[in-house]
Amino acid sequence: MDWRVFLFIGILLGLQTLVYFTFINYWKTTKFYKPSHRWIVLIPFAVFNVSFIIISIVWGRNFAPPEWFKIIALYPFYVWIAATFFISLWLLIGKIIKLPFQIPVWIAKIFRPMRNKIKALKEKKAVKTVDLSRRKFVRYATMGISTYAFAGAAYGMMKHDSYEIDYKDIKIDNLPPELKGTTITLLSDIHAGQYMNEEEMRDYCDVVNSLGSDIICIPGDFVNYESRDIHMLTSGFRDMKAKYGVYGSLGNHDFFQNPDYVSKALLNESPVQLLRNEHRVININGKELYMLGIDDTQSSGARMDEVLKYYGAMDEFLKTNDPKFNTSPKVLLCHKPYGFDTLAKKDIDLILSGHTHGGQVVPVKFGNFNLSFAATVSKYIEGLYKIGKSNMYVSRGIGSVGLPIRINCPPEITKITLV
Repeated sequence: MDWRVFLFIGILLGLQTLVYFTFINYWKTTKFYKPSHRWIVLIPFAVFNVSFIIISIVWGRNFAPPEWFKIIALYPFYVWIAATFFISLWLLIGKIIKLPFQIPVWIAKIFRPMRNKIKALKEKKAVKTVDLSRRKFVRYATMGISTYAFAGAAYGMMKHDSYEIDYKDIKIDNLPPELKGTTITLLSDIHAGQYMNEEEMRDYCDVVNSLGSDIICIPGDFVNYESRDIHMLTSGFRDMKAKYGVYGSLGNHDFFQNPDYVSKALLNESPVQLLRNEHRVININGKELYMLGIDDTQSSGARMDEVLKYYGAMDEFLKTNDPKFNTSPKVLLCHKPYGFDTLAKKDIDLILSGHTHGGQVVPVKFGNFNLSFAATVSKYIEGLYKIGKSNMYVSRGIGSVGLPIRINCPPEITKITLV
């Protein structure tokens, strides 16, 4: 079993332990508490976690149960895990904020005179009143966060596959008149596997085909983890078609097991023309449009040294004797958007990316402000960005990772028109 799985389980159980003991400590302050309640409260933690681990790991990531089983068994697990995860983060942030104030008190208590003074101070009526008010505020705030977490997780799970079709006009400098109006459908981060089955992919295939774009682009993460799940994808998307072809590049999830296996299946079983550090020339109305694609790396991080390693491979196939290459518009499929500042210097007209899922779970979203884990590692999260003559569009993708939950971040299929 991959070390990431053990790390994920360890973090998950550690955070839920924090939730459990916080609730027990609160329950002890009420008149309803009995020692036996500690074991009663432990039951849902044990049931939900053990069941989720068995389903996700022992039965396999490609486990595809019937819909009735999902409703009565899987969905409650997903909601529970997501909600307790965010509650634990709230509690953890509170403890981190309090830590700088608690450390001096802990040190002072080592010495008996100071310990007695602190104890006497806590007994004063004014201090007790303030402490009681603080406890009430924290209690009600935690109750509010808990309600929001469970309600939000339930809503986000029900909406995780409610996709949107976005239409974008993207201006390409010096675009030949013959190429104006060229359309590209962008579909990213499919993550075939536990949360994306063949039937769902067939539905997405029908939607993409109905858009009737000239070109279809898929910049990576065809599978979630298991390389063998690529066959599910190739079967689901086997009828995908576009006038000038379907193009793809590999994402970091495609590298988790065997990227060559994924590549071979796409080549032999699907209409996807995979671009692995290479390019194709498309002739549209007598003018050339260059489609470029670069491999990603297994790492999910945003460290620029890791990102630039695979950007370096692009320099090789940018060296060409084709006299039209430098003067023709170029579209690059690049899974991660992190290095747009670097790519903008390479004279690329349009970069199509994914990876971030738009944050996937975005508790707070206001205008361009995006409060999510993705926002902590990248300033490029979703939508259109421009530096000089280079444009980059970052798709929210259609798949999910971690849990099948999306909040303030619906799946996205994008139809782009070059103008």
